Amino acid sequence: MTTVEKEPAPGGRRQPHVVMAVASGILRDARVRKTALAVAEAGYRVTLLWGDHEGSAVVEGTLGPVRTIGLPVPYVLRDARTRREARRRAWRPAWPSYRDKGQVRTATVRLAAAAARVEGRGIESRAVLRARRSAHRARSALFPLQERAFARLWRHLDARSLRPERLSRWRQELANIADLEAAFTTWLWRLEPEILHIHDIHLLGAGVQAKRRLTSRGRPVTLVYDAHEYIPGITGVNPKAEAAYQAMELDLIGEIDAMITVSESIADALQQRYALAHRPTVVLNTPPRASAVTGEQVGGVREAAGVPDDVPLLVYSGVLGHQRNVGAVITALAELPGVHFACVCVPSAHHPAPRALAALATQLGVDDRVHLVDPVLPEAISGFLASADVGVHPMVSGLANHEMALPNKLFDYIFAGLPVVVSDVAEMRRFVTEHGVGATFDPGDPDDLARAVRDVLADSESFRRAVRSPELLDMYCWDEQARRLRELYSTLLEA
Repeated sequence: MTTVEKEPAPGGRRQPHVVMAVASGILRDARVRKTALAVAEAGYRVTLLWGDHEGSAVVEGTLGPVRTIGLPVPYVLRDARTRREARRRAWRPAWPSYRDKGQVRTATVRLAAAAARVEGRGIESRAVLRARRSAHRARSALFPLQERAFARLWRHLDARSLRPERLSRWRQELANIADLEAAFTTWLWRLEPEILHIHDIHLLGAGVQAKRRLTSRGRPVTLVYDAHEYIPGITGVNPKAEAAYQAMELDLIGEIDAMITVSESIADALQQRYALAHRPTVVLNTPPRASAVTGEQVGGVREAAGVPDDVPLLVYSGVLGHQRNVGAVITALAELPGVHFACVCVPSAHHPAPRALAALATQLGVDDRVHLVDPVLPEAISGFLASADVGVHPMVSGLANHEMALPNKLFDYIFAGLPVVVSDVAEMRRFVTEHGVGATFDPGDPDDLARAVRDVLADSESFRRAVRSPELLDMYCWDEQARRLRELYSTLLEA
């Protein structure tokens, strides 16, 4: 790979080079795309590196004035560690119990076959069979005890791995970070940026390594960390990995020069947690002002779902996971006769998660009112959602990251002109109450969700007027977020 020569701007002034990096694809990552374009429009030369998890070769392209480079990330080290961990956790002694359920089933069938052959044979053969049966019963009875003992052992070992002295070795737990550093770090420093802008936690290590390399060569670089999540507040999926990410952020935070995040609450929490000299700049993930829908729409999600215009239609748009709690909406439909629900499934309506939702709808007898819809590009989402009646966001409560979040889908609904029904989590509750754009509900109570939907549908016109307020749209549009971003960038190279 050769070093990229810097091109002078029109009039002979050289544009400072900004290299942005994100570990995942950019096709549906509206925040990364908008950020790159906003910085380019502010007069910087921008190169955007992104992780191509399915590719085997570097892919170059453009996003308007932004140069894009997709880097293949095979995740060799992550997958090898996953296999080793699975083998360690699956190990069992052969005696006195069986190693696994497969051995139990095999021994049962073999014993049945031996019993079928013993008829007509002597007393000795029947005695051997009785002994084998007794041993099999004993070993089978020990099997669940052995499984519980090993489960307790792994819980103990996992708890030990969460001790602070062990978390300081976070790279041992996060083999995927080593894969990403191998793919990205050399590109980051060879592109010779003046500013490195790292999106999300996964490439912070690569950014720090590149900054150190450039600084050692007499080329100081400004490192910007764009924290898309509140890492200490993410819990519930993999405690070891979550704790390792927290240790990683704590270990590397001192290397950054500027920080961006996605809500005021998260900015306050980050400044307090890390004793930051400067509060992170808040850049919300919102649509551009021009995309706001202020009149009635036809087609879009309603047409894709096949729902008539006079039928109340709820919509959810986004990824589907346990913490998104979309099943609560389907459960609530039992208390909402005549109301339909369109789920715009990212990345596709044909993945396992949407199929599980379809099975739940069938089980509850509401499958005729649940519609799984494929997504559209982020730039088209406002117009696509606008023909629905209410936007729903049912994510689970009690997680710090959720309590402090203002998710992009909330603003997708607002800019589509839709009143919202959202979980009663702190930051979204504040937003909805302050601006009068919808209702909140207990995400653990589908009946309360149904109550909130009825309240909004009963007064939909006043909620729509609040949602379509020009002052509200001006306050939260991407144009305003881009202004904040430009103000931050104007200070980065002053020193």
